[in-house]
Amino acid sequence: MKRIEKKSFEKFLYSYYKKSGRTLGERTIKGILILAKFLPDIGAEEKKDSKKIQLKLNAFMNERNYPMGKYTLWLYLHYLGYKEEELRSMVKFSKKHISALTDEEKLAESVLSPRELKKLIEEIPTERERLIIRLLYDTGTRISELCNLTLKDIDMSNNEITVMGKGRKPRQAYLQEETKKLLEQWVQKKKTKETEIVIGVKPITVWYHLKRYGKEILGRDLHPHMLRHSRLQHMADQGIDAFSIKAYAGHEDIRTTQIYVKSSKYQRKLAFEKAGNIWEDVK
Repeated sequence: MKRIEKKSFEKFLYSYYKKSGRTLGERTIKGILILAKFLPDIGAEEKKDSKKIQLKLNAFMNERNYPMGKYTLWLYLHYLGYKEEELRSMVKFSKKHISALTDEEKLAESVLSPRELKKLIEEIPTERERLIIRLLYDTGTRISELCNLTLKDIDMSNNEITVMGKGRKPRQAYLQEETKKLLEQWVQKKKTKETEIVIGVKPITVWYHLKRYGKEILGRDLHPHMLRHSRLQHMADQGIDAFSIKAYAGHEDIRTTQIYVKSSKYQRKLAFEKAGNIWEDVK
């Protein structure tokens, strides 16, 4: 997208209202504008040729076939004046990971096994991405929370970080010893100052690399929030109660946390064992 048009597109984003009546969030707009430079330029004459347009759209989506990429393209086409019914045929959305979890089936698709996590860490070649995955999993943080983490938020002596969650509410999360050592090496290498951001990447960059390595290593379509889902589900599988998981995750509603407990293999096994064995005395 050309610079002049990008400015006009930015104004459109700030004036855009969703169906809920809300405007787009500041972080969402920033993420869209990062991707905007890759959007294809579509002239007035090209708009008449649906085949040419589709080829350009396909070229964009082949590289950025993830929710934010699709949303960026959808808003761009909306900006160009396409109607709602036209947009549905041009950009296909999967609701697989866009909405909040509502049932056990969606959660199961969003959880990585310990074996898959270890395989990712062993085979990802870049130090930064390995560290990001470890941090996201250990702390159960959201990607926006991790990307805003500064060095002063980390207490290395206690393997503890202070996370600024939704509603500007702080909570404590913790690091495994191996993760802390990697983080110390990273901070020393980058000579990070007390008030500086630790990781130094935008959420969209983490999305891109995780999606890439997920396909290459696990053959799965990964996104950062899956590390949070995995951490909380693994906690539930170890028999940790819902209120403790809720506190660690920073959930406002216990019903959100209970999804993990309901999906837990531990809870099913516990129910089975507590029910007793009626066959014990049968000869």
